[in-house]
Parts: sequence; C-alpha cells; structure tokens
Amino acid sequence: MPKHIEILHTVLATKNKVITVQELSEIYGEHPEDIAALAERNKDLVVTNGVVMAKREKALIAAFVGAG
Repeated sequence: MPKHIEILHTVLATKNKVITVQELSEIYGEHPEDIAALAERNKDLVVTNGVVMAKREKALIAAFVGAG
C-alpha cells in the first residue's frame, strides 16, 4: 500500500481525525518533512501548522460507516 494511503488510514483511525506530523514521523520512521510531503499528496488530507487532518467530508463518511 502506498505510504500516503497508510497515512490517511492512520489519521482516520484517530479519535478526532487529527494527528501531528511529528507523531506520524515517529510511527513510520520517516523525517517530518517527508511525512508532510506525503500527506500533501493525498487529496483527502490537509496539512497545516505541523498537523495532518482529514478533510471534513472524508472524516464524516468514516464516522457514519463506523457507526453502522
């Protein structure tokens, strides 16, 4: 699985659909700048101020699917 998809799954698995670039860096053993670049490649993620978050629509879909 491509790394940017793994990052998306990790973000969606968090309670608030938000995780810091530093935390992702520690999880995947990659440099924080590389993690930010990979996350920016994914159209379903937003990277701002060292934080990676799922776009609202994607997070809501995941919440509804998980609730069923």
